Amino acid sequence: MMACHRSPESPLFVSEIFPVKCRSNLWLIPLVGFAVFFQSTASSSGQEILGEPRAERAIAVEIDEAAADVAAEKKPAAAETPADKPENKEEPEIDIPRAPVKEVPPRQVRLHLLDGSILTGDLSVEEITVETTFGKLVVPINKIRSFTPGLDSYPEQIKKIETLVEQLGGDDYQSREAAHKELSAMGIGVQNEIVRFVASDNAEIKRHIGEILKEIEEQAEESEDLDEGGEGAAQPWIRLDTVVTTDFTVTGKVSPQNFELASKYGPLKVSLADVKRGERDSGLKESFRRSLSVPGENLAQRTFKSTGIRVQAGDKISIKADGTIVMSPWGTNSMSTPDGGPNYGWYIPNQIPGGCLVAKIGDKGTVFKVGRSLNFTAKSSGLLQLAVGMQGDYAGEGYQFPGEYRVKLRVDPK
Repeated sequence: MMACHRSPESPLFVSEIFPVKCRSNLWLIPLVGFAVFFQSTASSSGQEILGEPRAERAIAVEIDEAAADVAAEKKPAAAETPADKPENKEEPEIDIPRAPVKEVPPRQVRLHLLDGSILTGDLSVEEITVETTFGKLVVPINKIRSFTPGLDSYPEQIKKIETLVEQLGGDDYQSREAAHKELSAMGIGVQNEIVRFVASDNAEIKRHIGEILKEIEEQAEESEDLDEGGEGAAQPWIRLDTVVTTDFTVTGKVSPQNFELASKYGPLKVSLADVKRGERDSGLKESFRRSLSVPGENLAQRTFKSTGIRVQAGDKISIKADGTIVMSPWGTNSMSTPDGGPNYGWYIPNQIPGGCLVAKIGDKGTVFKVGRSLNFTAKSSGLLQLAVGMQGDYAGEGYQFPGEYRVKLRVDPK
């Protein structure tokens, strides 16, 4: 290693000027030599500018700048703290309850009435008739999962909706605003009844209907965010009655319109026009739901994110996802949704694009595409895991993908 020596004739000491290893800073040697020569010449001639030797002032400036540069080079980079990284918590593992459900009596139903009350008991009939476009269909009570009367069963409700729509086009501002609020409060149910007015000749009706439709769509999205998307979730009203059986769904006109229910309060007479919804416990196990996030760091080539849910073959699984991750190799403004995109390459050529949400069951399970939404039946048993598919060239540890996908899971045990 080259040593730096002090010159006996020079009033400057190289080790004092720049106390670092010379080998790593050979570029300074000509500068120091020139500075020493300049100082010696200036001192002997007695030339000074503003009372300060020009050479000494120049040397001091060069030394300060060089020392600052080296200090900056030697300063270690700040380490990334845990707070800089998105939270990626582990989901607790659970085994979905699979206890057998008790069978209910063949004629027992649970009725949700329009006034908010709920009645449970045995119907006085063993079957209902549904008059459809293709003829009459007889459905045994013990084969029914649920039934919902259509708007034709509520003539007063139909009249109310029509009246409110008329008020939207009235001359009185307060009346228009009140009708707007009342229709919006009806939620997604009123959608099919008012959508036909979007092309109304009345400018006020057209404007209000457009705004109301947007509002009820937002309400529906909020309901989904609260995991209210089960069978009993609100749906747009239709004119016909809807009957969901253990095998299929049928729409038509249900009869009888009036029936008797044997309840713990005694026999009760009930009209279909008083019922909001009826349902039976069909012996199906209760659904399990969970919400979680999948950060961009959970690439399929690195590590999968455990959902904590152990599924069994035959379970019906529903996955919905939203959110974005930054596809940094393509630029900080490049974003991917759970569907991914071929413009980000392919995780599996021509099957699963880069940035796509993927899943597998068990550590050795086959990886399959999820995207924004997927409903499927599990073919194997194991821990359900999620990740982001990425083209292999960009899956190394040197690449970062800020952001996350927000996922909602529902598992219906077999």
